Amino acid sequence: MKTLQLKLSNLGVVFLILLTLVIASCSEVKEEEPDPNQVTESDIKELRANHIIPLNKAVKQYDKYSKQRADLLKDTLKKKYKNDKFSDTRAVWFDAKTIRAYLAYIDKYAEGAEGFQFYFGVSSDKTKGEAKDHQTFFVAPTVSRVVDGKTIQSGFTVVKGDTIYISDAIKKYEIGTNKQNAQKASFLNLILEEDGYLLNAGSLNPPFDDN
Repeated sequence: MKTLQLKLSNLGVVFLILLTLVIASCSEVKEEEPDPNQVTESDIKELRANHIIPLNKAVKQYDKYSKQRADLLKDTLKKKYKNDKFSDTRAVWFDAKTIRAYLAYIDKYAEGAEGFQFYFGVSSDKTKGEAKDHQTFFVAPTVSRVVDGKTIQSGFTVVKGDTIYISDAIKKYEIGTNKQNAQKASFLNLILEEDGYLLNAGSLNPPFDDN
C-alpha cells in the first residue's frame, strides 16, 4: 500500500509540473512573423528618398511632354479622328479607395507579384471612365523571369486560371497576316472573358490648357 501511495504521489507531482509548463507556455507571448506587405517607416523613408519628386521636376516633365509629344501630335490626331476639337488625355484619375482595393486584390490573388508595370495605350471603346481614341494606360503586376538571357520584371495576368505574360499576349495579337486575323479576334475575346489582374478604366482628363 505504501508503495502504491508513493507512486500516486509521484504521479501527482509530475502532473503538477506538466500543468505548470502548459500554463507557462500559454502565457508566453508568441512572436508573430512580420507581414511582408506591411509598410514600415523605413519603407516610407526609402520611398521619399528614391521615388518622390519635387514639384519643379514634375512641372518640367509635363511641359517637356507638351512640347515634344502632345503639341507635335495635336494636328495629326485632329486630322486622324476628323475632330478639330480633339485633345488627347494628359492625366488619369483614380480615387484612393480604388487604389487601396487594387493593392489588396493583388496581394490576395496575384501570388508572387513583385511590382507593377504601367502600359500606355489608346482606348478602343467608349466605356465607363474612358473616352474613345484617347490615351490611357493599364497596370499589371509583375514577376521576375528570364527573357533572351536577361532577368526582367514582366507584367502578367490570368486567363482561365493560366498565367499569361502581357508581352507574350501582345506579340501573339500583333502577328500580322490576314490568315491570322480571326485568331487575333478569338484571342482578344478570350482575354475579355477574364477579370484578371489589370487595372484600367480611370477617369481621363484632357490637357489643362485645352482650347
